[in-house]
Amino acid sequence: MLGDAAITMTALTDALGEVKATDQRLDVAERCAVWRAEKARRAADDRGRGVGAAAVFHALSEHLPADAVVTVDVGNHAYSLDRYLESKGQPVLMSGYLGSIGFGYPAAMGAWAAAPDRPIVAVTGDGGFGQYATELTTAVKYGIPIKHVLLNNHALGKISKEQLAEDYPVWHTSLHNPDWAGYARLCGATGIRATSRDELDDAMSTLFASDGPRIVVRRTGRRTPVAHSTPLPRRTR
Repeated sequence: MLGDAAITMTALTDALGEVKATDQRLDVAERCAVWRAEKARRAADDRGRGVGAAAVFHALSEHLPADAVVTVDVGNHAYSLDRYLESKGQPVLMSGYLGSIGFGYPAAMGAWAAAPDRPIVAVTGDGGFGQYATELTTAVKYGIPIKHVLLNNHALGKISKEQLAEDYPVWHTSLHNPDWAGYARLCGATGIRATSRDELDDAMSTLFASDGPRIVVRRTGRRTPVAHSTPLPRRTR
């Protein structure tokens, strides 16, 4: 249907005539209670393979300032943030599922430039941040106080899942990363490492405690099997 939204919706509303509204608040409340119970179960599910995304975003929800702006990169963590982060009206900036991996940290720098008085929180995976990791030195140089939550699974997890979904072997998605918390410290920022669910609350408190760029690195469990990368065949002239 082609038409001006205001005019078209007004015409459609007039054509409907009398409409009886249905109060769905009770049903929504019941569904929310079921989902919160499921999220709590997932947050407590410790399989000894790192910190689960549900636990990460539960902790972030508890500590996220009311006036914060959140930016999120592309990857499995973006879906997890959508499932588990309970915002209280904080805006979340994302690339709209366009596959533009690496969006998260530069977007946080842009958000800070637009709103320097608001807390800026970047949420990325290791794959996305790895593409723009040296921007951390820019944040340090100019005192840009981005609070960064990095979920590290040493892989391009979403690409791995897409390969498996098409019945392909997982190929060339594993990553060789530095110690990201140590890297942050080398750049002059604060690096915090959390390897268990019990460390999340203190890590989040430290993340938001003071000014300056800070990173909390979460070692997340690798849920997708990642095969050893096979070298590409050499080209012959």
